[in-house]
Amino acid sequence: MKKDQKLSIYDKIFKFFINDSKGCVMAVTDDALFLKAVKGAYKSQGLDYKSFFAKHDLEKAVAEAKMILNRYKQILFFVEASIEGLSNVLIVKNIKSLFGHKCKLIVITDETERNRIIQMYEMGADNVIVKPVSINSLIQKIALTLNPNNNLGKMVDEAKSLIQLGELDQAEKVAEQILKQKPDSSIAFIIKGDIALAKDKFKDAEDHYIRAGSQSRMYLEPLKRLAELFSRTGDQNKRLEYLKKLDKLSPLNYERKIDIGHTYLLLNVEDKARENFDEAVSQVQKQARDMVSATLMRIAKTIGQERPDLGTEYIAKAIEHKGSSLTREDLWMFNEIGISLRQQGKWEQSIDYYKRGLEISPMDGGLYYNMGMAFAQGKQYYKALENFQKAVDSTPDILDQSVSIPYNIAKVCAALNKYQDAGKYLKKALKIDPDFENAKKLLAKIYS
Repeated sequence: MKKDQKLSIYDKIFKFFINDSKGCVMAVTDDALFLKAVKGAYKSQGLDYKSFFAKHDLEKAVAEAKMILNRYKQILFFVEASIEGLSNVLIVKNIKSLFGHKCKLIVITDETERNRIIQMYEMGADNVIVKPVSINSLIQKIALTLNPNNNLGKMVDEAKSLIQLGELDQAEKVAEQILKQKPDSSIAFIIKGDIALAKDKFKDAEDHYIRAGSQSRMYLEPLKRLAELFSRTGDQNKRLEYLKKLDKLSPLNYERKIDIGHTYLLLNVEDKARENFDEAVSQVQKQARDMVSATLMRIAKTIGQERPDLGTEYIAKAIEHKGSSLTREDLWMFNEIGISLRQQGKWEQSIDYYKRGLEISPMDGGLYYNMGMAFAQGKQYYKALENFQKAVDSTPDILDQSVSIPYNIAKVCAALNKYQDAGKYLKKALKIDPDFENAKKLLAKIYS
């Protein structure tokens, strides 16, 4: 099938979800570019924005979603992996439990680290998007999340319900129907394993779960089932074997490290038990550091208007508190302290923080742009323009984020008598906002 044909199928699934299935979209993010991509997806399909909702705060988003579902039948959540230093990954599981079948959830993240992405899936994410994402790729992800195979999905739900009702023979028939349609279906073998387990046929259950795992090496559910199976049978060595396999695939789950430690203790291997308990504590301590850092940032933002100097101190503390655990998801802190320092006239100090941020993410367009603004404040226009160019080269979409971005670049170009370049950026600014008076005045001055 050709690429454009595939995209047209994805388009139809997205449109059907909004128009026919009475679905809606809730984006929990502070990323203006991602919100623009979602709106672009709506616009490309001629869809009304009334079914699209955006929130910065996850708790408020969940509360609003409860009310929204009085008007809509289904909701697709986009949830940022972390906002202002606080991880939302562990809350994903709660959202899925709260809304059940009415909810599909896609985690959006800057993280490309495999362990982080696997953790998101393990916590219940239906899909993960690593930003930046194009409109076509976004529509494709939405479609695959909403409708990977609708008929198979219905049969899987039916089989699970039958198992809960104790109708095991009927559930077996449904599992066989799934395998007729998809002979390599991992979920069908898991269902067969669950049926065998319910009948206390432990060897059959083991065989089915192993078969499920062999069909999908990165699918954690068969390994979880096997660990639970051997916990039930009391075979601690086998349980440990599968817990360790799970830990290798998804090493950021501190609760599993406790389970591994406990299993080692039951096997009288105390040193390994302690080692895993200590690793669990270490991971929780990292989460605690993230929470402390996020609290310091919240203090800084709360007092920033009245006492920018004191606010800056708290941002610096937040950065130092995270220490060696700083990641790309923390870059917003460097941008915040840089802007605060520039507002206080301390542009040289702001550059130091932007450079530290670039050590974590050398291709971040936002940091390069803000560093360019700091150099412009110090009237070092050549260095400003150099950083602006790096911002555009690394993140071309940055010019669309705000009318002030191309306008500020144009001012620096004009200061260096690069009028042709200035005109190009001013036209870009006026394309975003045709009524932007400052851009009109500077353009008239250049061409006068």
